Amino acid sequence: MASMKEVITMNIEQLQYIAEVARTGSLTKAAEHCHLTVTGVSRAITLFEQELGTRIFVRSRAGATVTAEGEKIIAKITTILSQIDELKREASSYHELNNSRLRIASIPGPISLLIETLSEMKREFPGSRFDLIEDHTQAVLESVRNGDSDIGFVLLPEQRVMQPELHFERIVEDRLILLCHIDSPLTERKIVQPEELTGTPLVLYNDSNILTLVQELVPDSDILFKSNNVDALLRAVRANLAVTIGTTYSLQTYGKAFNKEVVSLPLQLPDRGETFLWLVTAAGVSASRATELFIRRFRHALEVQHQPL
Repeated sequence: MASMKEVITMNIEQLQYIAEVARTGSLTKAAEHCHLTVTGVSRAITLFEQELGTRIFVRSRAGATVTAEGEKIIAKITTILSQIDELKREASSYHELNNSRLRIASIPGPISLLIETLSEMKREFPGSRFDLIEDHTQAVLESVRNGDSDIGFVLLPEQRVMQPELHFERIVEDRLILLCHIDSPLTERKIVQPEELTGTPLVLYNDSNILTLVQELVPDSDILFKSNNVDALLRAVRANLAVTIGTTYSLQTYGKAFNKEVVSLPLQLPDRGETFLWLVTAAGVSASRATELFIRRFRHALEVQHQPL
């Protein structure tokens, strides 16, 4: 007696043979496509018709014609086979994702949300591996360009994203803000003018884009220190030793933790065009399933978070 597994396999094959005969209108062509004899295909269909007690095809020398009852049955067979294919794709996709490795480089701003997204994927696909590196803008771009990272996240004005060997995909718009202690005299301003920062100690993230911008806006700026450690910058602000300049996306998440001590203020800037958080990939390189899934979930996390930008 055939096992349950053998019966299920046989029935699926029967459905495939019937669908192929309906598609081609010929037992001979269906047998060729299914790598089976005509007798084998004919017998499989006959057994299936006997099980249902319904005739699906009228067979003749001219071929096989679907009966009226057969049309309805074949429509259901097509749906079943489509669902089986979907299950196979999902099983294959899970195996691939559960054995995937995704390397991400990013500036500090998105780090907390990236970690949340990665943690969710790790729980779902425990065999997967994720590498997350936090660095400044140019280092992130070089990491993706050199193939050391699969994707990167950077903040840049739109006019600066045309770079060789890289593909940029816009994520969200961003703007520059100032973070200062609640007791700072700057809190009396609705909008801080760059010249008002002359003589004010600054602590800045050690990123060439931020440093160049501050040099342009405040030529005589008093930079207390530069650091790639955002917590160090925030400690100086919390101690009312300095203020810091950065993007809303980079600083707002950190500033929320100290909302009783730290105030964010808009910074008046000359028109520099819009700045965005960009997803960066190597040009001409197809994304893996793990990359595609991660990007979808990261975008969804951004929407759920509803961060003001």
